[in-house]
Amino acid sequence: MPRSGTTWTKQVLECGPSFYSLMEPDSEGHRGSAIWAKRHAGRFPALAPGDRDEAYHRLWSWILDGAPETSRLRLAARILRVVPRPTINHYLEGRTAPAMSLAGALGRRPPVRRNPILDDHRLLVKTVHAPLSIGWLASEFEIDVLVILRHPGSILASWIALDYVDQYVPFQTVPSVRRLADAWDVPPPGHDPLEQMIWRIGVMLTALEQAAGRHPEWVVRTHEQLCRDPNDEFRRLYADLDLQWTEAAAACLVENDRPGRGFRTRRLAAELPDNWKQRLTPHQVAEMQRVLARFPLNTWTADDLSVADDQ
Repeated sequence: MPRSGTTWTKQVLECGPSFYSLMEPDSEGHRGSAIWAKRHAGRFPALAPGDRDEAYHRLWSWILDGAPETSRLRLAARILRVVPRPTINHYLEGRTAPAMSLAGALGRRPPVRRNPILDDHRLLVKTVHAPLSIGWLASEFEIDVLVILRHPGSILASWIALDYVDQYVPFQTVPSVRRLADAWDVPPPGHDPLEQMIWRIGVMLTALEQAAGRHPEWVVRTHEQLCRDPNDEFRRLYADLDLQWTEAAAACLVENDRPGRGFRTRRLAAELPDNWKQRLTPHQVAEMQRVLARFPLNTWTADDLSVADDQ
């Protein structure tokens, strides 16, 4: 899910020489084909195995064929590169944005044909927009899945600090999302923006946890695991994914282990796991504890959401 450390993980994994990687090809801000395919499903499509969504299926058929380009798709990409970020945000929030609609029209029905680069490369796709449909994707396509989870406090702190747009897109009012929460006996959030933000984090984390629980063959890591001993943990991750460790991967870890902020992946890894305790206010922590207590989360207990040990 957004701000869970997936970009950092992708950067280390794609050091494997046999990979061809795609960065969020299902994001409306990156691809016109995603705008077209998700115009009804929304930013975070919620699909279960057996559900039908022809447009979303075609999008992922194109992605898993290596996202081959056409003149229309290249033109859509050029349009998106010059669309101001506020315009993209307005579109994602459900407002009118003619440039985004034009890019989506150009990206309609992307071609289903294999990218020749996959003849001698393994495809690596990084997405943060499929936490509610990853089980559906695995049922529709032959894929290996790596799930990255992150402490909800760290995600919340990052969304607040960056004023992250995904906290504003339609979510709790989407019927398929509400059905998920209803199945867990979790009531919808109130009108408070902080409560709504925490609620959507809870939905996404719970959905990912439960999907992974139904698929023991998937590889699952937490961002905190990877941060506490990056060299050893990524070596183990490489082994679990049947990849050969490279010096380039080791060098990538060293290069990124330095101060940074915003959307850059440079961070002092050892400082990340618990820094939410300093970044969130007591009120924000209390709200996180209250809202997430309703969710059937397993990776983190109520004690893991507390800062009491540090006080």
